[in-house]
Amino acid sequence: MLRALWVALALFFLCLPPSPRVDARQADARRSRADGTKAKAHVDYLASDAMRGRRSGTVEYRKAAEYVAARFKEYGLRPGGEQDGWFQEVPITDVREVVPPVRLAITSPSRRFYFPGYRRDFQPLAGTGAGLVRGRLAFAGYGVVSGSTGWNDYDGVDVAGRIVMVLAGAPPGTSEEERKAWPLERKVAAASEHGAVGLIEMDVTVPGQQLRTVQRPTSGVGKDKCPPGFVVVRAGASFCDDAFYVVGESWRYHASRMLRERKPSPVAIETVVEMEVHTSWEDRTAPNVIGVLPGVDQVLATEYILLGAHLDHVGTGVDGFVYNGADDDASGVATVLEVARLLHESGFKPRRTLVLCAWMGEEMGLVGSRWYTEHPLFPLARTAVYLNMDMVGTGDEDLWVGGLDEFRELFDVIREGLDPQIQKRMHARLQYTGSDHSSFRQKGVPWISLRTGGLLTQELDDEHPEYHAAGDDPTYVRPELLALAADYHWQIITHLANTGRTLLDPRFFTRFIHRDATVVDMHCDTISRYMEGEDLTKDLPTGHIDIPKLHEGSVGLQVFAAYVGPPRNATEKISSAKRAFDEIDAIHRFVAANPGDLSLVLAPSDLRPLKDGGKTGILIGIEGGYAIENDLGLLRSFYRAGVRLMTLTHWNRTDWADASGDEKAELGGLTGFGEQVVREMNRLGMIVDVSHVHDETFWDVMRVSTKPVVASHSCARALSDHFRNLSDDMLKALAKNGGVVGINFAPGFLNVELDRKQQEALIEVAKKHGIRADASVPMSLSYLEQQWQTMEPDRRERVMNDLRQAYADVEKALPPVDVKLVVDHIEHVIKVTGSANHVGLGSDYDGISSTPKGLENAGKLVAITEELRARGHSEQDIRKILGGNFMRVFEAVTRTP
Repeated sequence: MLRALWVALALFFLCLPPSPRVDARQADARRSRADGTKAKAHVDYLASDAMRGRRSGTVEYRKAAEYVAARFKEYGLRPGGEQDGWFQEVPITDVREVVPPVRLAITSPSRRFYFPGYRRDFQPLAGTGAGLVRGRLAFAGYGVVSGSTGWNDYDGVDVAGRIVMVLAGAPPGTSEEERKAWPLERKVAAASEHGAVGLIEMDVTVPGQQLRTVQRPTSGVGKDKCPPGFVVVRAGASFCDDAFYVVGESWRYHASRMLRERKPSPVAIETVVEMEVHTSWEDRTAPNVIGVLPGVDQVLATEYILLGAHLDHVGTGVDGFVYNGADDDASGVATVLEVARLLHESGFKPRRTLVLCAWMGEEMGLVGSRWYTEHPLFPLARTAVYLNMDMVGTGDEDLWVGGLDEFRELFDVIREGLDPQIQKRMHARLQYTGSDHSSFRQKGVPWISLRTGGLLTQELDDEHPEYHAAGDDPTYVRPELLALAADYHWQIITHLANTGRTLLDPRFFTRFIHRDATVVDMHCDTISRYMEGEDLTKDLPTGHIDIPKLHEGSVGLQVFAAYVGPPRNATEKISSAKRAFDEIDAIHRFVAANPGDLSLVLAPSDLRPLKDGGKTGILIGIEGGYAIENDLGLLRSFYRAGVRLMTLTHWNRTDWADASGDEKAELGGLTGFGEQVVREMNRLGMIVDVSHVHDETFWDVMRVSTKPVVASHSCARALSDHFRNLSDDMLKALAKNGGVVGINFAPGFLNVELDRKQQEALIEVAKKHGIRADASVPMSLSYLEQQWQTMEPDRRERVMNDLRQAYADVEKALPPVDVKLVVDHIEHVIKVTGSANHVGLGSDYDGISSTPKGLENAGKLVAITEELRARGHSEQDIRKILGGNFMRVFEAVTRTP
């Protein structure tokens, strides 16, 4: 027996998986340090004038690719490209070459010449026709002729034979759909149809300034979208000013008039201009360069860790300068090569397979990395992480890491292998989308992306001051930064290569989706807790929302409701506005006291900067139209105080709208004044909220409102036949209106049987304690907490304890109300409305007495994303549900007609 036991133990230990620990030689190997001087030598070669800026598809780019392949071979990597070679050839269709001369000149009434090039006086745009054109000028606003809006920038001006100047973007008040319908190529077509011979897109943006009425220039025109010989250039403010000033005119006057009066103000002037551009188009190929260090573990070798940077730059400019691209991104490729050298000289043996990449075409729109993810040489499903770097050669020693926050669980694994001194230099770079990691992101592969120095600002103190400029020269690349970036990546890949931790965890990317999305919760009652003195800056053991929970749940926008309940007497009725203003004031104070975490949101454009800075936006709503005291002036005052949403009623009707808690619609829905309230909210840009309204009121709102509306915290009546929920017909009408329903987390709304049983339990507890339960008002724990403020504290606590126990007993006897049921309601809305465009989140946190299991507070909202992902919903639809749908409504409601 003893011998058999020993044999069994021996077999058990032999069958154990390999230890996650590395042996002593591997530990020594990981202590190797990068040599910045060696990395700098790669930059000096790749970014030399002889390489002509390494534009993809050129002879010089291929020479650079061959150099990288030779170094990979020297450093002991194996070819990872096609046909057992180093390269993955990527087709580049429609390569455009601009051939000198390139000219823009004013020839009459005086002669003025302008210098071509990026960020200079002018530059030819992609897709321009070729040739020389000459003509007088005309300013044609945005160059838009729209039958749907009636806007015509050519009305009253003859542009035949002229060169048309147009602003980027679309006229004020244009919908997002209409704006997208007018790209530059359509403007070119409109100008040509009106007889113009060329077009100048006016770039009047100012680096470092935010001009509210200025829209960003476009990227160009597609191939064959320009008529032959029709020349298209982009010109800066200096040319735009000169072209008008030489004849005593001002384009700013006409643009200002157009914007103020909201009607076109075109004008023809006598300035004569010549434009000359010569182009050629052809198809080419350029390679990604791929090197591999195979894993030695029989199981883990089929997991892949990718490290990459882009090899290309923008080439030579029409200004005649070579754009060397030393920092962008010879520095990244040099760092990849230095990591390869460390792997070779240390003799490191990875358990997982390491794949090192130099991408083509990043400057053409991530062409090379996107081609790889469409035609992967190693399975993307087995790719644990893609590590990217872009511009690691200038600036200070701060490490700005995209994915540090969004992939925090993965980064917890990464941190185990990082030197503490390196960790101290790391900063989270949020919302990072501008490099090759975006190609992997689109395919669901976790990614981490590094840049040294700060973010690009276009200011003089920018830490990458020569970004996309002719001065991005090896002289300014710092070897110590290359060594820092190489050490950072060396430590990461050697740790990840041999860790025993699971890396192929689908939750990494699911949680990225949640954190990267704009998460909007359409309703909470949290401000009352703040007014009662709770410190919401702390992660409190009670309550559903505080600042740490908002951050943990990645809530980008939280609607705070200023609650005003149905007045019980005349005194309360005439003090409703005061109660609302008190809560609004508290919301302002709460936000002002926490400027590092919160910011007030008054318009959709306020939100994006907050997301970039890791803050939560707070939107003020009013719950209960009693607050306006039947006075549209008060409604306008609330808007001026920052209110952007109002729930028309609460449990019982206002004087102008029936509520869902009323047994019948005594007013017949909206009164005449109620219709005025809806119209005024539409005019102001305040969101109409139909949660709590009676069915008759709902249908009146659908008839009256010209803007999308929301049901901020309601559920689907077909799944739970509660009067607070919306029927299928109501959901369809809401969708037709363009609106959104925010699914309420109240268990009684999600499962009406639970609500009924809890009502019965509440009445029994009330009887037990000799309390009269008001049968005319829907009863709830939160309602009683409000109504029984006059109770002696001890008695009130006994009542509440009995109620909580009774509720718990009811919950035990019924099917669980959990995150799955919440998603059931979301899916029902999708099924009924035919798309994921009309449903969102409306938790009612801190206004409900209990929560679904798994959604105990705002910090756990990711559970909804995980459940949606598990059920196969697309990332696009998940982003809509989490908040994109509400933001669409917010934009539509606040858009000026």
